[in-house]
Amino acid sequence: MSPGALNLLVFREGRRRVCGEEVRSRLHNQLVSLSPAASRDELLTALLCAGELECGTVDAECPSEGIQQISDGLAESLVGFKKPEQKDLLRLVSAFCPPNQISISVPEGFAYYALHPLAYSDAVTTKLTNLANHIAVVGIRSIGSTLSAMVAAGLRKQRKQASRITVRPHGHPYNRELRLSGEQQEFVARALAEDADFLVVDEGPGLSGSSFLSVAEALVAQHVPRERITLICGHEPDFRQFRAHDGQRRAQDFRWVAVDCAPRRPEQATDFIGGGNWRERQFADRSAWPETWTSFERLKYVSSPGQSQARLFKFLGLGHYGDEVFRREQCVAQAGFGPAPHRESDGFASYPLVSARPMSAADLHEDVLRGLAEYCAFRAKAFPAPVSDLGALQEMTQHNLAQLGVELPVALQLERPVIADGRMQPHEWLFTPEGKMLKTDSGSHGDDHFFPGPTDIAWDLAGAIVEWRMNQQQMDALLAHYGRLSGDNAAARIDDFIAAYTTFRTAYCLMAANALDGSDEAIRMQGASERYRNRLLVHAPAAMATGS
Repeated sequence: MSPGALNLLVFREGRRRVCGEEVRSRLHNQLVSLSPAASRDELLTALLCAGELECGTVDAECPSEGIQQISDGLAESLVGFKKPEQKDLLRLVSAFCPPNQISISVPEGFAYYALHPLAYSDAVTTKLTNLANHIAVVGIRSIGSTLSAMVAAGLRKQRKQASRITVRPHGHPYNRELRLSGEQQEFVARALAEDADFLVVDEGPGLSGSSFLSVAEALVAQHVPRERITLICGHEPDFRQFRAHDGQRRAQDFRWVAVDCAPRRPEQATDFIGGGNWRERQFADRSAWPETWTSFERLKYVSSPGQSQARLFKFLGLGHYGDEVFRREQCVAQAGFGPAPHRESDGFASYPLVSARPMSAADLHEDVLRGLAEYCAFRAKAFPAPVSDLGALQEMTQHNLAQLGVELPVALQLERPVIADGRMQPHEWLFTPEGKMLKTDSGSHGDDHFFPGPTDIAWDLAGAIVEWRMNQQQMDALLAHYGRLSGDNAAARIDDFIAAYTTFRTAYCLMAANALDGSDEAIRMQGASERYRNRLLVHAPAAMATGS
């Protein structure tokens, strides 16, 4: 099976509809709590919320001037240019009337990849010279709402005249197009009349580069000279990899500037163990390493050996994105299932480095089964999720089964909606010398940009069954323990969730193998995909492979 020849679904749609007033109220509360000595993290949390509300308001084509002023004021305070009066910010947010419903999506750089907004304001100071006195900043929504505010604030700190708008290209991800509105065309015309330079701001570029290119080319269509356009991005682009039509040639028409991608992190977080490097500390034998899609791992560090208390540092997310993950992991720790997190700066949390070993399927016995059941019952109660159906998960399963050439009916039932753990593999559990099981990485994977998203607790039960390689007797014991603890009879729906789980993991590992082609990790991922596919067929003997 060639992973590159398949069209597989593993990333879920992160956009959702929320009440605009709820977001405005949350921002109001954050602004109320800002003291004159507010920390960088406190300012950042408020800015990310303002950027979210600004983006949703502009997308809804509603008046957004007031919220843009709040974003600009918070950005200017964050870069140390000038601090707006709290009463002025509160006046603006109190007077702002948001749409009843706004569409928002999680900015992946802020939530998952430690992309810090300050990197963008720094870039215009350290990497851009000889700019005109007037600068027109064009942010690409969603994340460009916040990033454009930061770039404009950095320019104003240099005493430049900076104005900004945000735009949203549309169309196929590999062929985005941008049509400027009349108001946006007027913005461009005014900037041209002032001999302005133009800065286009976004994270990425992604696989295609088409969002950046569509904005730059829309500016050219409005008579902006190409040499006056600079694309500020989150990493050094490789034009040869761009999948947009004629992407390499089009990209070379413009100047690209990548921000410094070195993450801001706590001072004690010194030794990098992300990107799969943590396995060197956990496993003596390299052949025992579990597979990992290294590109999508959260950043991880440990403190240097010379420090008094050894700790693990992990990026959870900036602002309220990380706060939600922290609260879940704190709840898990308070219930006795995991190590206690400590809040650190810049979206990180730290954990004690406990003396323990990673578990394996060979450890499975009655006490472990009971521990897994207790954990699932705990999550079912502690992390209920506002989800009404599993349509997207059902669609993912059916689509990937068809791509994998497996005919198998699956009908997912939602009984106990939760934010699942999502990572029930044995090596995600630590076994202490005192005989205690500790769950690691318990807060983030159930609600990130991969499937399943909020789902039924049966997803974690299925994950435990598959990953611990349980036989029928062990599976029955797990479900019985869980049922007694939770009052939920998951046995009636577990087969369909095992099918969905193994289908997803097969697709996930195949996509990772394709992305990591040529590396040792690709070999591990390819082997894992075969194991999951075999488990899918063995578990459901009625399944019929129609392709390979």
